[in-house]
Amino acid sequence: MKIGFPTYPRNNILDEIHWIGKNGFDFADLFFEADKAESHQIDPASVRNALDEYGLDAVGHTAWYLPIGSPSKPLRENAVEILKRYVVLCSQIRCYKLTVHAHWAFGLFTDDEVIGYQTESLHSLSEFAKDFGVKIIYESTDSPRDNIRNIRKILELNPEVDFHADIGHLNLHGKDPSACILEFKERLSHVHLHDNNGHTDLHLPMGVGMIRWEHLIKTLKSCYDGTITLEIFAPDRDYALLARKKLLEKWKTL
Repeated sequence: MKIGFPTYPRNNILDEIHWIGKNGFDFADLFFEADKAESHQIDPASVRNALDEYGLDAVGHTAWYLPIGSPSKPLRENAVEILKRYVVLCSQIRCYKLTVHAHWAFGLFTDDEVIGYQTESLHSLSEFAKDFGVKIIYESTDSPRDNIRNIRKILELNPEVDFHADIGHLNLHGKDPSACILEFKERLSHVHLHDNNGHTDLHLPMGVGMIRWEHLIKTLKSCYDGTITLEIFAPDRDYALLARKKLLEKWKTL
């Protein structure tokens, strides 16, 4: 198990990597988003040098708002073209996993229609990414439409795509994150870990919300030993360091 922390895209990405490295994380989760971490703003050699300075691995993460499931074909195609730039950037940084988020159109369109739109985008992107040695991983969001049935259909239709389990997202709308982990364990490639109250996507430190962490960590340990990002959005990053300490303790003892 490797523990990482995300770069904040409104700060300088190199400063973010230095904080992650100085604080002893195993990898950086590179958030490629506006307003300071879009593809044209990043020098891949500088990022790779900063990662190497601390012996950090990296995974990539794109913006949740890119409309890969839009009913508008030009919007979907434009989103995929933006994502392809991040595939190239990842290959230059030697970062070989890239998160892409689910995107759900509004109520005029059925779940299956939007799954079709997402699949069209994911097929195009994953075929492109293969040539660069980058694996696309699919993160369900905080939508009620991100349920087990719909995630399963997306993964069945996109065999080249792996699953990104965001524990906070999987705790919303009555879902059970442990059940979701077991359901998709064969495709599980990355984890975001944070807590919430079961109703709102709060990105809290573990133990602050209502997730049953002992049960979840036992479940996760039973089938996964890969990268886990502490996706905790607190101005005081001591909370992230405490969450890492608690995760390591529970991982060793449970």
